[in-house]
Amino acid sequence: MQKEINNFLKLSNQLADEARKISLYYFKKKIIIKNKKKRGFDPVTVADIKIQKKLNKIILNSYPNHSILGEEESFLRESNYEWCIDPIDGTKSFIQGVPLWGTLISVSKNNKIVLGLVDIPALDERYIGYLDVAYKIVNNKQSKLSVSKVKNLSEAILNTTSPYTFASKDDQNQFEKLSNKTKTTRVGGDCYSYCLLADGYVDVVVESGLKPWDIRALEPILKNAGGVLKTWENNSIHQGGRIIACCNNSLYKKCRDILNEKPS
Repeated sequence: MQKEINNFLKLSNQLADEARKISLYYFKKKIIIKNKKKRGFDPVTVADIKIQKKLNKIILNSYPNHSILGEEESFLRESNYEWCIDPIDGTKSFIQGVPLWGTLISVSKNNKIVLGLVDIPALDERYIGYLDVAYKIVNNKQSKLSVSKVKNLSEAILNTTSPYTFASKDDQNQFEKLSNKTKTTRVGGDCYSYCLLADGYVDVVVESGLKPWDIRALEPILKNAGGVLKTWENNSIHQGGRIIACCNNSLYKKCRDILNEKPS
């Protein structure tokens, strides 16, 4: 298993390097933006498409029998292994010049996520988790990730990308209840909020309506840093959904209780 993971890690770093070249080339450039939704706004750019195609090609060249689930293009097949790719998580941030977007890469074996990598190109930061390790690489320096020790909601820092993109108005209202019990709440951050949680700067991240490519890569990073990552229903995040990420199980249970309270 160790040798297999090392091979996946080597390829994942190569994928992240290739993605970074493309994303940084287009970042803060005037590019055509298309909307994938008839109602609402779900942008996609040439950078998203080019990264997805490039990474898919590299993966299939190395592992032609592996399945690939990607936000912009998938190659789904019967396989014990599945790569999951979000070429640019936070495309809205990307097109607005906000540097908190990232490329998400994960590998699952028999539906268990065995490796996760999050690359934040504009900040030159990379977060990696596999087996029982979690670390970040900043300016070519590697350091271990470890979550905070906050256990009380009144002392907790809560992050979300945006409650306005939650799956339902009820979910948004429940989030407001939770927010009112925390020390402070910050909106915006996309995948970077989870990286900050793994690094001890944020205590809770709550989302609703996520897809598998939005969250799978974060699981090995957060769990190996000592954190908890589950759905509001206390299930696996493998298929996305409503997500709670916390620095410990005690805080997770408190958040889950509030988020699942019946609306009054």
